[in-house]
Amino acid sequence: MKKIIVMDVDGVLFRGQFLLHLARYVGIFVYIRTVLLCFLFNMNKISIQELLKKVYERFKGIDLESAQTVYKNITIIKYAQETIETLRSHGYYVILVSSGVPDLFVKDLATRLSADNGYGVEIGIQNRRLTGDVFGRLSQPHGKKELIEELLIKNNLTWQNTIVLVDDRNNLNIMNKASINIGVNAHYTVRQKANYLIDSRNLAEVLDILNIADADTYGTLSAGMRKQFIHSWYQEIRRKFLHILIACVPIFSNFIYYTTQMTLLALLGAYVISECLRINGYSFPLLGRITRSSVRKVEERDFAFGPVTLILGAVLSLHFFPAMIANIAIWIVAFADTAATIVGRSLGVHRIPYNKKKSLEGTFAAMIVAFLCGYIYLPIPVALFIALISSMIESLPLKSLDNLFMPIGTGLLLLSLGYS
Repeated sequence: MKKIIVMDVDGVLFRGQFLLHLARYVGIFVYIRTVLLCFLFNMNKISIQELLKKVYERFKGIDLESAQTVYKNITIIKYAQETIETLRSHGYYVILVSSGVPDLFVKDLATRLSADNGYGVEIGIQNRRLTGDVFGRLSQPHGKKELIEELLIKNNLTWQNTIVLVDDRNNLNIMNKASINIGVNAHYTVRQKANYLIDSRNLAEVLDILNIADADTYGTLSAGMRKQFIHSWYQEIRRKFLHILIACVPIFSNFIYYTTQMTLLALLGAYVISECLRINGYSFPLLGRITRSSVRKVEERDFAFGPVTLILGAVLSLHFFPAMIANIAIWIVAFADTAATIVGRSLGVHRIPYNKKKSLEGTFAAMIVAFLCGYIYLPIPVALFIALISSMIESLPLKSLDNLFMPIGTGLLLLSLGYS
């Protein structure tokens, strides 16, 4: 059965938003004002109609050629044209819809990307210059929904035949109607409702989601499963490599104690900002790419707290415990937790009764590694006892809090045993 695919433009096909790109061209103060207005819109403080009116009024007098140059210089998501061509070759009806980009540019973009059609907002033009007016159905809060319903009737289709690729809250009403919702670099509200998420800035992922590649044979399906498995392992290796880096903290703290703590707190602040941006479809320079590539599938929709608790565990250990205890505690969380994950995922068979997500094999690996970390400073019986307790903490269903409780628990235990 024929289906219709509706693709938003800003944030989905465009890297960024046309309004912000054009505002930057006008000047820094217009750009800052536009950013603030977009923020208010995303916080549900103003409507799409108010946003467009307030933004476009500052574009009055811009010549059409300049606006067109800005539009053509916006980077388009990878493999957009190839993906749309593949979708159409498989019988999908692909349309581009935008409540921010002028209609003449969206129609041009649809031609460039081989889509069936494109629809945008109407803007006032006089003597080849923008008048600052914006109007038309797509400038209204329910404009997209009404347009799509009209197209569905025209093509004898229903919302059950509709797939939408969206990024912000202006699309929530069509998400509630469509059969499949795909969030592309999505803001938090969309991220929570979407059936699927694409954060790779590669539109070809849509083909995997919709199973376009004729994956009707065992070989093709197996190849896809192998690809996902390998990607999962690469992701976990990257994640644990970052985890192990915390083991360098005791080394640096011996020479530059306060600088090490300040650096950890600065990294914590940068990570929090990066995660807040990620769950709203944006990317923090460099750090955003690293964290996005390390986030597990189950963490895509929400804030990933693992690095926060890991850094806090290291900072608190350095601050409250003597150097020897802090070293042991930090090394145990760095290496023992990593060993538990690697062994548990590759060899884990016997599930722990109180935490089915972890295995006895992984916990045993954590205990061995924790013992080796403690044995550097401690007698064998004490190192074994510390290893047993820390591996038990790691096995608990604490989610990312084990990164905090392992070092703190280990440190408090050693203090209670009289070590300093």
